[in-house]
Amino acid sequence: MMDYRKWLLIQKLQEPGDRHKTRRQSFSVKMMYSFIYPFSSGIVIYAGLMTFSVVVTNITGLLPQIAQGLYEGHFETAGSVFLWLFSFFLGGFFAGWCVEREKLLKKRYLHLLPLLTVIGLFVFVGASHTKDGNGALHPLTFPAMMLFAIGIQNAMVSLTTSSLIKASQITGVVNELGVDIAEIFHSEGEKRRLVQREAFLRIIIMCSFLGGALFSVAVFPQLQMKIFFVPAGIIAFVILHDLIRF
Repeated sequence: MMDYRKWLLIQKLQEPGDRHKTRRQSFSVKMMYSFIYPFSSGIVIYAGLMTFSVVVTNITGLLPQIAQGLYEGHFETAGSVFLWLFSFFLGGFFAGWCVEREKLLKKRYLHLLPLLTVIGLFVFVGASHTKDGNGALHPLTFPAMMLFAIGIQNAMVSLTTSSLIKASQITGVVNELGVDIAEIFHSEGEKRRLVQREAFLRIIIMCSFLGGALFSVAVFPQLQMKIFFVPAGIIAFVILHDLIRF
């Protein structure tokens, strides 16, 4: 699948002399997104753990919970966890739908709708604290909203970078980094340079995710639920960047 921002650039840069410029711009954008999105996810994962003791940046751990609930006959619990899993899927579907409709209908800024939705969810969660500092959200609703938002983020950055960058799936990033390092020792020339760049991006992703989590650990005791205003501001910056660049 073509990177939809490459598709937008192709509409603007048709002359052969602009190809190298487009390639440089594409890599710089990937570097920015490899820092921004994982940093946002790092903030959200710790805040989710502290709020409802739930990991809200990936769904791998949800599958055993669903299996346990079904096996023990706790169908209501299994259904609740399945709702979280479906929310993650729905986030990816919504993002992909908007991007594909933008291409089809040539609606230039339709891909920003999912990001605006993410901002709205983060702001809503950030404003849902009570005076005593406790969250006012239902323990079922909060993870569903956050997984929907993270699903959108993951899908958008994947579409932006042709599936190179994973915003919150660090397990795959670490594994792919190992593959990249092995490939660097067995390649040369242009291929080796490209693999090195991909490995560098994966290192940025890991460090950024850790940095976001450290930031959340440091400021969550003071901000509580208001910490979700920070990732909302980060996504707002992404939207502003898109508006200026395209």
